[in-house]
Amino acid sequence: MIVIDRIILTVLSICLIVFSIIMIFFPFERIQFLSIDNVKYIFEGIKGNYVYTGIGLALLLLSIRMFILGLKTNDRKSKITYLVQRTDYGEINISSETVVGLVESVSNKFTGIRNIVTKVDIVEGQIFINLKGEVYPEINIPETTKELQNKVKEHVENCTGVSVNEIKVIISNVTTPIRNVK
Repeated sequence: MIVIDRIILTVLSICLIVFSIIMIFFPFERIQFLSIDNVKYIFEGIKGNYVYTGIGLALLLLSIRMFILGLKTNDRKSKITYLVQRTDYGEINISSETVVGLVESVSNKFTGIRNIVTKVDIVEGQIFINLKGEVYPEINIPETTKELQNKVKEHVENCTGVSVNEIKVIISNVTTPIRNVK
């Protein structure tokens, strides 16, 4: 969940807590500001003040946003596939997320390419890897990407015991190197 959605959820939760407390104590008339006369007075003061309309509209839009987020399914989890291997002792299932972790362990240590996004597809026991990243301006792109492909292929094959069919590397942009600021 992104930060803005967390903030929206927090604001809505606070509003719901306040509304709930009001609804719980209103019938008992224990709290003086919740008396029927005070509530009528508050509602009379709201008439003609369009700031409350804006607040109500904002809360409605935030509620709709949270409702839609609640209905969405997590597409990432639904796309997890498994690599199935049979041994003398039984079956081994390796998820595509595991292969992504293996690829990222190599690519994060790799110099010359930054912000690498990994996508792994397992189709009928074959592994297809897509890497998308940015390069530093001073590197040789063909040599660096070939070296990355070799290291990723070797690492994944050693860890899973299955040969990698294809590794596509997409260079999306040139990035500036990170400088140490003192």
